[in-house]
Amino acid sequence: MLNRLTPFPNISMIFLLAVVFAAVTFGIWPAVYASVLSFLAYNFFFIEPLHTFTVAKPHELLALFVFLAVAVVISTLAGSVRDQASMAASRMRATRRLYEFTRKLSSVAGYDDIPEAAVAAIHASLARPAVALLDRRGELELRAAWPPEERLDTATMTAARWSHERNEPAGADTTTLPAVPWYFVPLKTARGTFGVIGIGRDGDGRSLDAEARTLFETLAEQTAAALDRASLAREMVAARGAAETERVRNTLLASISHDFRTPLASILGSATSLLEYGDKLDTNAKKELLGQIRGEAEDLDEMVRNLLAMTRIDAGALEVQKDWIDLRELAERVASAARRRGAAQRIEVVLPADLPLVRADARLVEQALGNAVANAVAHTPRETRVVIDADVGGGSVALRVTDDGPGIPAEVLPHVFEKFVHAAPSEPGLADGGESTGLGLTIAKGIMDAHGASIAAVSPVTKGHGTRIIFTFPLSETSK
Repeated sequence: MLNRLTPFPNISMIFLLAVVFAAVTFGIWPAVYASVLSFLAYNFFFIEPLHTFTVAKPHELLALFVFLAVAVVISTLAGSVRDQASMAASRMRATRRLYEFTRKLSSVAGYDDIPEAAVAAIHASLARPAVALLDRRGELELRAAWPPEERLDTATMTAARWSHERNEPAGADTTTLPAVPWYFVPLKTARGTFGVIGIGRDGDGRSLDAEARTLFETLAEQTAAALDRASLAREMVAARGAAETERVRNTLLASISHDFRTPLASILGSATSLLEYGDKLDTNAKKELLGQIRGEAEDLDEMVRNLLAMTRIDAGALEVQKDWIDLRELAERVASAARRRGAAQRIEVVLPADLPLVRADARLVEQALGNAVANAVAHTPRETRVVIDADVGGGSVALRVTDDGPGIPAEVLPHVFEKFVHAAPSEPGLADGGESTGLGLTIAKGIMDAHGASIAAVSPVTKGHGTRIIFTFPLSETSK
């Protein structure tokens, strides 16, 4: 039938087409088998004498062998192209998995979160159980497993320890404990070994092939690099924290030694005078010396209270006990305390008659307001006027401490609520600066933050002078 449809030499093209199809579909060796079968079929059906494998004419025998050679070459080339395409697709999948794995690890910031992310990604990529064991004080500790595992048996842990101690693979398909159904590789970098990561056999008990093993070892290297990066970041944070702690400690000690020296010297001098010359001093002189001792002791008490409050704020242990408080009464107490301690400035309380009650901790708010007034008193000239007033409206109540002193320098204003902020001696207008610990406004801000309220500093206020500290309480926390 084919002889009627096409000339005899072209029939061989049909067999070559079948060979090419077998090579593209099934690979090289099936295509070679197809070439031999096509050779035999071509001889049996189309070379005379028909229906035998005998070849009567020499040129037809030559044509048959040329056909066989061409079929084998075509099948080999087509099969090779197919295998190369399959390998390229496999490499592309492996590269994609590696990219997704690296991207996932790069998004994990915490050192303790990396093992969990790593084993989950390895399990997803290779469809095998995975575990990660990290070094903890010289001992391996199971940190992550997928599917979840609470513990590994003794033989598996022995293989993991051997891999960790020798920095070599161990377990399945190795010369070390090959009976263990897990393959472990160390998580090592130039800075050391962080632990091991292991992958188990699949459900059929099959081992990893070469491609899967290479991918797993590459993923293990990426996991080790991620652990190294997170470890470095953690060490940098710890070093930075230690340096900051040391700086704060030195600054605090220097400030405290300076601030405590003056009142202690005054107390010591007054007490010495009373002890040595008490019988020679009149009553007024004795009262004056005792008054100095009391005043300096109150200043020391205030400094200690500020230091303790700062410690509680830093530790997050500041306890806020809210209740309805009268801001007018609180402001009067703060003003009276400042006058009693010898403030030369004129301190006025100017509050509206309809000032609402505020729900807050009276003791803490009084301390915060007192710190603001103390800053105004300490860093303004004696003729300065300090006013405590309030602004009600806009969904909030703003309690303000305003002075008409020199004001805060523009470069220092954004930092007045930070610890230990001081201006140079030539800048007397700095609030919470000068000869003090620099904690007053920092404590005030911590107190307001604990209340869910806010504090702000404005300078200058009018005509290039003055400073205003504003305590703002939201209306939802006020009585109406």
